Amino acid sequence: MPARQAGILGELHLPLGLGLLRLATEGRPEEADAIEVIRFALDQGIRVFDTADSYCLDDKDLHYGERLAREAATKSGALILTKVGMMRPKGKWLPNGKPDHIKRAVERSLAALGVEQIFLLQLHAVDPKVPLEKSLIALAELQREGKVAHLGLCNVGAGEIKQASEHFKVAAVQNELSVLTRKSASDGLLELTRDLGIPFLAHRPLGGHAKVEKLDKNKILKPLAERHGVTPREIALAALLDAAPHVIPLIGATRIESVKSSLAALKIKLDVSDRTALEMRHSFAASPEAVEANRRLFAMGRPLTPSPSPPEGRGEQGGSPVAARPSPLATPDVIIVMGIQGAGKSELVTDFVNAGYARLNRDLAGGKLDDLVPRMLQLFAAGQKRVILDNTYPTRVSRAPVVAAAYSQGIPVRCVHLQIPLAEAQANIVLRNLAKYGRLLGPDEMKVLVKSDPTLPPPAALLKWLSSFEAPSLSEGFASLDVIPFVRRIDPAHTEKGLFLDVDGTIRRTKSGAIYPTHADDVELLPGRREVLTRWIEQGYKLFFVSNQSGIASGKLDHAAAQSAFVRTVELLGLPVTEVVYCPHPAFPVGCYCRKPHPGLGVYLMQRHRLARDHLIMVGDMKSDAEFASAVGARYFEGAQFFADV
Repeated sequence: MPARQAGILGELHLPLGLGLLRLATEGRPEEADAIEVIRFALDQGIRVFDTADSYCLDDKDLHYGERLAREAATKSGALILTKVGMMRPKGKWLPNGKPDHIKRAVERSLAALGVEQIFLLQLHAVDPKVPLEKSLIALAELQREGKVAHLGLCNVGAGEIKQASEHFKVAAVQNELSVLTRKSASDGLLELTRDLGIPFLAHRPLGGHAKVEKLDKNKILKPLAERHGVTPREIALAALLDAAPHVIPLIGATRIESVKSSLAALKIKLDVSDRTALEMRHSFAASPEAVEANRRLFAMGRPLTPSPSPPEGRGEQGGSPVAARPSPLATPDVIIVMGIQGAGKSELVTDFVNAGYARLNRDLAGGKLDDLVPRMLQLFAAGQKRVILDNTYPTRVSRAPVVAAAYSQGIPVRCVHLQIPLAEAQANIVLRNLAKYGRLLGPDEMKVLVKSDPTLPPPAALLKWLSSFEAPSLSEGFASLDVIPFVRRIDPAHTEKGLFLDVDGTIRRTKSGAIYPTHADDVELLPGRREVLTRWIEQGYKLFFVSNQSGIASGKLDHAAAQSAFVRTVELLGLPVTEVVYCPHPAFPVGCYCRKPHPGLGVYLMQRHRLARDHLIMVGDMKSDAEFASAVGARYFEGAQFFADV
């Protein structure tokens, strides 16, 4: 086989690499045997060796694969490729794209490899809990510091490559590719990397250890293997090498015999009849739509046709985003409305739907977010050229397929980012909760209902969105970008004054010294409470008890005991308490909106008793009380300070 030009890898006379995964993980051979396999590969002319800091048994065995590469790759000209961005707790594979983790891991990789600079460092996987932008910035910093010569990506799509290219030159892409797994070919990534001059490192080139035996029984490969006098596995590898001139398969051999078999595949010359047979079921061709979408994605810098500027807004307050909103157009137009759950996307969409836009929303349509892109293309084909998509879209990668698909049809994309504080988003979800079910729901109820009602996401879903959020940018190819801040609508009917009071440690204490009472006889009022609160009542404030009672969830008391203790507290106080509300759910993990500092109980009280935000006071003794006050828009006082002036 002729030598291949493989970018930073240079001219490869043997276009194969040896992946060290199976030499370093579960079921691995003895270290001496593994080194012999590597040395044999070197002796045969293989120059590329792919490893990772996580190629090991578990987190106590990190960098084993890198140490193998250091011990064995003694010949000049050997290229060691490694990866970062994975953890191995108790043998599991978990992504970790945090910048601190990446930088610490690279320091350890340098020591394990015995080098001052890593030749090629690849991001092992995209961490869904960390914005990709942060991981990419950390990698670029390592390159600027001289610790890494070249940077690459693993297990990615066109959107991630586009995003990474804004921070550094992507020197290699490593994805799974074989006759059994051809997604990177069908989605146009193989053709894209060829056009960009990026070598494509194909891992699992025979389908992986679990699938490789399927090749031996394959109805297409077996007769071809018999005609050439080789094995079906060797035909499969030859077909992969024949797929594109920049493909470098990374074989996962654990025995010298397997290396020999892979080398034999290099000598197989596939003819037209071989290729015709393979294309019947194992084509590496990309769909024209995928190729065009990728081309458009990488061609985008400035928008094709800028959308007109949005009109000036009146700035009226509402329960949805306000300010200068984009307007519907009469021309072809795609709008992405993005934001955290509870940001008010649905309300904004109404004007566009009324103006003739087709709405694509995952909650309504079901399925996955990526399923909306084919549906959008179907709408275009049917003549519907104005579409609005309202979904969370936290990352550039999640937005990229929409942009690329729209631009493949010559239709510009506008982005509307609804910017809202977390507490306000939570409050909106609570309001939906109250409107639909008349009360706050507990964690177990929410788990059941969210299957049929996706508009009620649990608190953890919002935190996950925040952890992965990447701010939108015109560099993504948007024709325009509108960032609209949320402003809460002021209900003129809400005029009442409210004084929210934490209970344990703020109003009462126990005679026994326990943190909270488990029966009414253990309640004791703290000094000065009646006198101070009387003055607030005289100023028109209504009193409310707002308490966390996680002891109910843990079984240390029941509802009856908690309520009897509250009744006794009100009796001792001798003042009218308008309502007592408490959260009985677990303290950890928090799966409800009624546990302080979440705003659920406050929102409920404000709605039921028409309390005005401008006249809300919260008194407590813990950080969660202060955060609850901020979440509901109340002024906060520490109990000791509030009751000091008796």
